[in-house]
Amino acid sequence: DLRKVIKSKKQYLQEGSVTVEKTKRDRDTDEGRLSFYKIRNVASVEYVKWLLNPRLIIFIVLYVFIYDYVIEELLDAAHRMDECIMLLEPFIAMANSGLLIMVIPAVFMVLISDFPKTDGNTMFYIQRVGKANWMLGQMLFGVMSALTYLSAIIFVSFLMVAKDAFAMNTWSPVVTTYVKTFPNESMARVPLLINERLYNNMTPVRAFVITVSLLFLYLIIMELLLLVGFSAGRRIAGMIVSYTVIAVGSSLCGISTKAQWAFPSAHSIAWLHYDKVLKVQKVDIRYSYLYFMVLIAVLFIISLVAVRRYDFAKITDMED
Repeated sequence: DLRKVIKSKKQYLQEGSVTVEKTKRDRDTDEGRLSFYKIRNVASVEYVKWLLNPRLIIFIVLYVFIYDYVIEELLDAAHRMDECIMLLEPFIAMANSGLLIMVIPAVFMVLISDFPKTDGNTMFYIQRVGKANWMLGQMLFGVMSALTYLSAIIFVSFLMVAKDAFAMNTWSPVVTTYVKTFPNESMARVPLLINERLYNNMTPVRAFVITVSLLFLYLIIMELLLLVGFSAGRRIAGMIVSYTVIAVGSSLCGISTKAQWAFPSAHSIAWLHYDKVLKVQKVDIRYSYLYFMVLIAVLFIISLVAVRRYDFAKITDMED
């Protein structure tokens, strides 16, 4: 009888060990399995939190600055010339400005400075969705937030000039003939907002599409720098690197040096790709798209590998 009891206990322990091992193996398999439903849920939750964040009030500050620096200047010039501006020109002007190409990404970084957002419940959330699904969900949220940010800027720029604008695919006289009309104002802000290297080489619609897509990829790069910093356990370092890339890249664009092409700022400005005199591309725009895609892939792979080693149990701060 004693032998039977010992044998049954051994059998019970072996079966229990197998069950635990199987459960652990199944859980690891579930965590490694990609699920679009989980990815979408992660992105949706983060997106709603972002939209409800009081920090979005910074949008108003950005709009005031954009109106004062770009839109008011274009509208004043249009009224002086008794002309209308093209509907897309304000956004093209602001996204191709040496100053605003620093301001627009910098404001976006402030709005997502806590990306990816974590709290004391993140560890349990990760256990349910898996690290890979969580990371892809964060990336999807990044795409959604960047698109929302750009769409809001575009919408407001349209709204502010709608009554004084036309929608044909041609540059307005305000852009092309301002200096001819006012020869003494060649160094005014208006001719610098959209210069001849832009309007002599592409139509407004093409310039708009290229500008939006390149600026969008620029914002994704900035988000990924934050994601890499978080995944490596160096969130503050990721923020510092991001702002440094924006500041240094924008500064190099201002002094027109070959080193500017090492930074995303230069690649996101359409007119920098063209020669000052000849209607030829100094740097093929396709190379800029390739630059962004390669950099995005590298940064995402790094963050995906690093997050697998990240210990979410050390996150203790609760969400505000």
